[in-house]
Amino acid sequence: MLKILHALLCVIGTLSVSAQNLIVNSDAESLPRGTGWIIVTAGATTCAVAPTNSYSNWTMIPDGNPALYPFDHTSGMAGGTTFFSGCSVANQGPFELKQDINVATDAANIDLGKIQYTFSGYIQTPANGETDQGRFIVDYLDASNVILGTSYTSSWQSNALALDPSWIFYSNTRKAPTGTRKISIRLQTQLFTNTPEINVYFDDIAIFKGIVLPVTLLSFIGNADGNNVNINWKTTAELNLVNYQLERSNNGTSFTTIATIPAGKNYYTYIDKNTRGNSDNYFYRLKMVDIDGKFSYSNIVSVKNSLQQTLKLSPNPAKNIVSIQGLTQPGVLTIFNSSGKQVLSIRTRTNTASVNISTLASGLYYVRFNDGKNFSYQKLVIE
Repeated sequence: MLKILHALLCVIGTLSVSAQNLIVNSDAESLPRGTGWIIVTAGATTCAVAPTNSYSNWTMIPDGNPALYPFDHTSGMAGGTTFFSGCSVANQGPFELKQDINVATDAANIDLGKIQYTFSGYIQTPANGETDQGRFIVDYLDASNVILGTSYTSSWQSNALALDPSWIFYSNTRKAPTGTRKISIRLQTQLFTNTPEINVYFDDIAIFKGIVLPVTLLSFIGNADGNNVNINWKTTAELNLVNYQLERSNNGTSFTTIATIPAGKNYYTYIDKNTRGNSDNYFYRLKMVDIDGKFSYSNIVSVKNSLQQTLKLSPNPAKNIVSIQGLTQPGVLTIFNSSGKQVLSIRTRTNTASVNISTLASGLYYVRFNDGKNFSYQKLVIE
């Protein structure tokens, strides 16, 4: 089944003036590491854990260990870099990395209320049971660095209750307050577990500029209905609007049109039936086109696909043999111990695999299945 992660409301349509991400080094890949970002505060301890490809405790190339260092969001494969929020041995924070974006060249249109910006980004907190946490803050500042209006502040994200170790998507669209001359993107973390690593990761951060058009999107919502995704939106002030083009993406960046709906109503609905197992997440946005060919974009709605393969371990706890079900296609099963060390790896081509674990010591383990595109994880207790 599919479940909604974000419902984004009260959005004014914006003319897309460029597809340029205003953030420098948005995915932590640029060399030297840390290009474009300023370290406001960092953990007092130098990160000395493998892998060590770090920049002053704020970026790293993870090794794919699902318990501590999962792969980056962009590729999900070895070699990708993430923003890794440092090291400390005490309960400290918040630590902060930031980037300031100069938007003074748009001052005239900003002050006329014609410019708005869409922010998006991902956070991952994979360490099961740890209370390390992270969040985004987006500030709109005047020429004297005074914060204007209310900042966008995401909720603190952690995996203290083992709720969701995957990458979580955040997004916000707003009209720039009068006087805005700078936008500050802040990555904040706090450490509450007495270990050196702060297991909070950030990746694929973006901010795009748009020009406000006279169409108001009152709501834009996606939700689940069995194997389908229902998309609904309400509008007002449809001045010279021709149609809505519903766009979908698997990564939140590259979108394709899946439907074109004529304008002329205040309430719209569309059922996306092409979602069966194609991606871990789906992202939707509206392209609103007026009679002159100008167009505007809504904010982005993110939907998580839980139809992706879910591992079922039986028995669990186990002693000698564990049966692993839910393998919908060929791939690699890997077992890690609680320290993140790989202790077993096998290839499988069947829907069910029986794995001999008799040589493994008692304790907590993590089972990972990689089909070459997606990863699935499950905890295993060996008695």
